[in-house]
Amino acid sequence: MLKGKRIISYMAVMLGLIMVLSGCGSGNTVERTSTTVLQFNGENITVGEVYLYANTIADDYERVYGQDVWSLQLTREDGSKTDMKSVTRQDVIEDIVRVKVLLTRAGSMGISLTADDRNDAETETESFWKNLTDAQIEKMELSRDIVKRCMEENILAQKVYDKVIEGAGVEVSDEEARMTTIYDMYFPCFTDQENGTLVRMNAEEKKAQYNKALQAYNTLISPIDEVTERNVEALSAYYGLSEASYVTASPDELKKTYGKDIADMLYKLEDGSYSLVTETEYGYHIFYMVALTDREATDKKKERIERERKNAFFNNRYKDWLRNVDSSYSYEKSVDFEVYDSIEF
Repeated sequence: MLKGKRIISYMAVMLGLIMVLSGCGSGNTVERTSTTVLQFNGENITVGEVYLYANTIADDYERVYGQDVWSLQLTREDGSKTDMKSVTRQDVIEDIVRVKVLLTRAGSMGISLTADDRNDAETETESFWKNLTDAQIEKMELSRDIVKRCMEENILAQKVYDKVIEGAGVEVSDEEARMTTIYDMYFPCFTDQENGTLVRMNAEEKKAQYNKALQAYNTLISPIDEVTERNVEALSAYYGLSEASYVTASPDELKKTYGKDIADMLYKLEDGSYSLVTETEYGYHIFYMVALTDREATDKKKERIERERKNAFFNNRYKDWLRNVDSSYSYEKSVDFEVYDSIEF
């Protein structure tokens, strides 16, 4: 993968040479060379080009997830096990193929590189090149021309992707993406035994919990002091409410956690207000409405929904484009894994 903002990946949106491919399918054939990792649409993708993508994604993953990312074990949809390295190796190839397919769409869509795009590619080329060692350049048979071409291809591919996505018409409302933040001052009516089992309190103990909750509620609505979030936390600490906490959740999640009636009640509260002492099967609660619409959490969810819908819109079209460009392509059959293994993660 190249620059995160320029790469399109199935795992995340991270993605484009006027040298647009002919798009004539898999009819063109070329002879593999000793450095060919992948053949796609009549083009030899060499170890240097693949290394450029692999190097970038490896750096990104290690920066985000740490040096131990490659030891992570993953479970596929069919239940079989694999490791992060294997998944990433395939992702690298799929990203390259995706860029090549998008390049074939550029001409018909009237998309090309501008002078600014070429300047950006030159800047990114120099940034990448200066971090390479002589050993890496020699082993991977890299050149500035290869790096620059890849950078230009990615910029062009990104422009094609962005144009395609414009047609998705994806808009997500606050209501659809709403995330609400409350503070749940929870007075449990169960005791936790040493063996880990929960035992329901007797009537007298339960009444004592209710009285504490009522006392806390009266304190919260007292006009003597200005009530702030800090008061809620301080009161929870005063009553020893170890399970009191902030909760940020969607309407469906709140309904699943507390039940429909309580969820409906919560959405009638205004920001900064409190519920009455409310009983559930687990005990007594006082709910403080921090934000009916938590702006930060709602925006993040909105971005996630938009990203998922845009990806779905793009992928539905991409499958047909891939078949038209090179119907014979498959990761297992098109990649020379002996050459690919020369690239270490």
